[in-house]
Amino acid sequence: MVISNVGSEVLSVAFSSDGHHIVSGSYDGTIHVWNATTGETVAGPFTGHTDRVWSVAFSPDGHHIVSGSSDRTIRVWNATTGETVAGPFTGHTQPVWSVAFSPDGHHIVSGLRDRTIRVWNATTGETVAGPFTGHTHAVNSVAFSPDGHHIVSGSHDRTIRVWDPTTGETVTGPFTGHTNWVSSVAFSPDGHHIVSGSRDRTIRVWNATTGETVAGPFTGHTHVVSSVAFSPDGHHIVSGLRDRTIRVWNATTGETVARPFTGHTDEVFSVTFSPDGHHIVSGSSDRTIRMLNVTKWKTETKNDVDFTDHSVVDEEGWICGSKGELLLWIPPMHREHLHRPSTVWISGEHETRLNLSNFEHGRSWATCINN
Repeated sequence: MVISNVGSEVLSVAFSSDGHHIVSGSYDGTIHVWNATTGETVAGPFTGHTDRVWSVAFSPDGHHIVSGSSDRTIRVWNATTGETVAGPFTGHTQPVWSVAFSPDGHHIVSGLRDRTIRVWNATTGETVAGPFTGHTHAVNSVAFSPDGHHIVSGSHDRTIRVWDPTTGETVTGPFTGHTNWVSSVAFSPDGHHIVSGSRDRTIRVWNATTGETVAGPFTGHTHVVSSVAFSPDGHHIVSGLRDRTIRVWNATTGETVARPFTGHTDEVFSVTFSPDGHHIVSGSSDRTIRMLNVTKWKTETKNDVDFTDHSVVDEEGWICGSKGELLLWIPPMHREHLHRPSTVWISGEHETRLNLSNFEHGRSWATCINN
C-alpha cells in the first residue's frame, strides 16, 4: 500500500496498538491519521505546531497521540477529532526530536536537541522528572521499556544510556561502540535488549542491563540508518535508511532475511512493525507512506525471473528482472500508481494491477500462445 496524498515530507510514523490506524508527522507541522487497511485519511490534518513534527506516537489505548516538534513544544491530541487535549507543553529551549508514551499511558518522555530528557504528566503537561543530564550532545531518540521502569536514549554523542524515569539517574551506560551519532533506539518486546541505528551505517543489539553488544554491528548499509525497531516477537529488526531502502534483519545473527525493500524515491525517516508483525510501515521525505507485507519473506528464495517488490522499473518504463532482464513494458500513465505484488492499496486517480498468472518470459515466452 502506498499513501501518496500526505502533502509533505513524512518524518515519523507509528501504528496504533490494535494495528487499525497509522499516525504520521510531517515537515509542514501537520499530523494525519490513516486507515491501515485502505490508506484513507480518518483524521487530520491536525494543526497547531508551527514547525516540523519530528516524532509521533499513539497512547496505549489508541485514544490520544503525542507529538514533538521543532517549535520546541509537545502536544497531546484526541486521535479522532484532532483537538489538542493537553499542551502545548512548554519549557524546552530547543527542538523536540523524540517523544513516547509510557506503557500505562500516564507519562510522556521527550528527548531534546538541548542534550536533556524530560518526563511529563500526559494529562496536565507538568514535568514530573527531569531534565535528565549526562549526554554531551543532542538526544535523537527515546523510548520506555515495556515494563515502564526504564528509559533508553540515543544521542549525537555516539552513546546510549538507560535511565530511571523517576529519579533521572543513569542506571546503565553509556554504551559505547558506535563511531557516529545514534539516530534511533528501541527496546525489545521482553525488555532484555536494545537495538540502535547509527549514522555510522551500522546497527547494534545491546544487553539492556550490562550494555554489552550481543549482536552486531550489522553491516551492509550504504548510508545513514535513520530508524530501527524490533518485530513484536523480538526475532527481527527493521531498519530505514537514507539510501531510500528498508531492510529486515535476524535480531540474533545480524543476517538480512529479505532483499532490501525499495520503492521510496527519497530518504526513509521512520519505520516500524505492525502489532501483529505482518506489515512494516515507512515514512519518507518523498511525501509518501508505504506499508509492506512481510509475510512473503519465505517466497523470496525462488530463482525464476519475476515481478517482485524489488523489481526495478527503468526510465523507459520496463520492469526489469534481478539481472536487468526486460520483462514487461508499462505505459507512462500506469507507472506512478503501479501495484507491487504485496501492495494492498494505492491512493491516486487510478491504480494499475498486473495479473501475471499466465505471464511467460525468457526462453519460455512462446508458451504464452497456449495460455
